[in-house]
Amino acid sequence: MTDEQIDSLVTRIIQRLRPPVLVMVTSATGYRHEIRHRLAGCEQPLHFALDEGIIDAGLWQSYGEILPANVWRDALPPMPWRALVLPFLDYSLAVGLVNGTLESPIARRLHDALLIGLPVLALRYHCDPNSELNQLWGARAQSAYGAHMQATLSKVAKMGITLCTMNELMEKLDSHKIAAPKTDGSRRYITVTDIVNNPALASAPNAQLTDAAVDFLKKEKRTLP
Repeated sequence: MTDEQIDSLVTRIIQRLRPPVLVMVTSATGYRHEIRHRLAGCEQPLHFALDEGIIDAGLWQSYGEILPANVWRDALPPMPWRALVLPFLDYSLAVGLVNGTLESPIARRLHDALLIGLPVLALRYHCDPNSELNQLWGARAQSAYGAHMQATLSKVAKMGITLCTMNELMEKLDSHKIAAPKTDGSRRYITVTDIVNNPALASAPNAQLTDAAVDFLKKEKRTLP
């Protein structure tokens, strides 16, 4: 084996033993410094996908690896991920996910993550009318529109996104295993595309693979160095 092959194999083994957390950063305002500081203390490898035009882009690079735009804007990076974290889920993005418009690259990557069953954790401060942040901005959670917002958030949760506080997020990231939220209980078979996007799915408990996915894994095993 060449040095390059050995380095590649070591990297793949480390990633499987300790997969990184994919943090997708949007431009929503409020608590950005505080959230960034708390994420830095989660003791997990962090990879950041930064939305275009955010004003604090340079401040994230000291907390983890910044993914180039061409690595994630067109598809979810094909590697095992511990979870996808969305620290700045504003209401407009939540509505877009519920309606399936998926106008932004981040919305499309969230769609990809949910489709393959990757755990998605989102802080609720920016989208929940009951949060302290929205109350500071003058939101009235008991209004008719506040109730409409809550109904939208319920749909977001049913899609598989776990809405949580910062403390809850840190506890989940530090836990031994993050479980994807339960859906309607219907069984979904894992395809070749799913495995390419997230190889960890193949070793998940009770994983149900298509015949093509089984053949793909056998072929990959034969070609490993």
